[in-house]
Amino acid sequence: MANWTRSFTGSGRLLLPEPYDGPTPWTITVQDGTVVGVGAGTSQEVAGDVVDLGDALVTPGLVDAHTHPVYAGDRSDEAAARLAGEPYTGGGILRTVAVTRETADGELEALVRARLEAQLAGGTTTVECKSGYGLDTHEELRHLRLVTRVAAELPLRVVRTFLGAHAIPPNTSDYVDRVVDEMLPAVAAEGLAEFCDVFCDDGFFSVPDADRILSAAAAHGLGLRLHADQLSRIGAVPLGVRLQATSIDHLEQLAGDDIRTIAASASVATLLPGPALVMRDRLPPARDLLDAGATVALASDANAGTFGSWGSMPLVIGLGATVLGMTVAEAVAAATVGGAAALGVSSTTGRIAPGSHADLVAWDAAHEGAFALGLGGVVPRTVIVGGEVVSGP
Repeated sequence: MANWTRSFTGSGRLLLPEPYDGPTPWTITVQDGTVVGVGAGTSQEVAGDVVDLGDALVTPGLVDAHTHPVYAGDRSDEAAARLAGEPYTGGGILRTVAVTRETADGELEALVRARLEAQLAGGTTTVECKSGYGLDTHEELRHLRLVTRVAAELPLRVVRTFLGAHAIPPNTSDYVDRVVDEMLPAVAAEGLAEFCDVFCDDGFFSVPDADRILSAAAAHGLGLRLHADQLSRIGAVPLGVRLQATSIDHLEQLAGDDIRTIAASASVATLLPGPALVMRDRLPPARDLLDAGATVALASDANAGTFGSWGSMPLVIGLGATVLGMTVAEAVAAATVGGAAALGVSSTTGRIAPGSHADLVAWDAAHEGAFALGLGGVVPRTVIVGGEVVSGP
């Protein structure tokens, strides 16, 4: 028997994420944080507490399936240099690692909390959080423990990813051994992550290295993710598909048969338009992926060096619907059910339907076209997580 019941009603546009086509006012009925019904109804006809969302556009809570929140320091000078024409080598990751290692737990925790609070304020109710600015066993564990503590204190859903294979420390010839033999067993023993990720690209981790790390991660019971085809095509996409990675991310250089390879697989193509624009490189081929039948997610890749905007999923949706050639409906779906699929939580997240978490956002907009028209300017009126109003009236 349910301990509590709450209903959300409204007369505005409702996306499930497909448009609700029933009579209005509509009602979303929630029991113990889970949606149990979506349909017509008025406040006089529903049980329990009633929250009227008025004429707002209502969507599922947004899902940001790729972020890097655990870092200190500032690399905006690097972004300015790239925009002035200097090439990106990725060396800035090591610069962030050095500063982050020197930052005390309390200060680093406050930075992570502020970033995740910005996510929630921007309508994101589920967020993936990677480590990766530690690059040794002690620091990677410290960062994942810190994310775990912050997540327990905030009303949003966090999925943790171990990204010890983010870059290779200088003067280190056995780093892959350390990831496989030291870091992964320690992460798994403490239950600090749901996924393992590898940056597989020129100048970072080779395909054989990524294969070894991800295979070891799978043996420890972790789900698999992969940074692929961001800077070059070295065979990362076929590897990700072969290993049945839940998500293959970036894909700015994706082309040809690899598009069809992803589309024919269960792997989600997670696209990150923000850093692609900042880096002035190719954009990921969203239209080709969708036309081929791939499951596509949109995410921010908010991080220390290539896209520094937290709480930016409304902008990411707008970029998907403009520069990536998606329709607005496709972009909203990619930021809700697509993101949930990229995190392996689509059975409960990213959709307003019976059995799903009651994670909803009422936007200060009449139509989803506002995401494209506003390019980040549309803001939530009310954010709801598990049927509880966490911001707004």
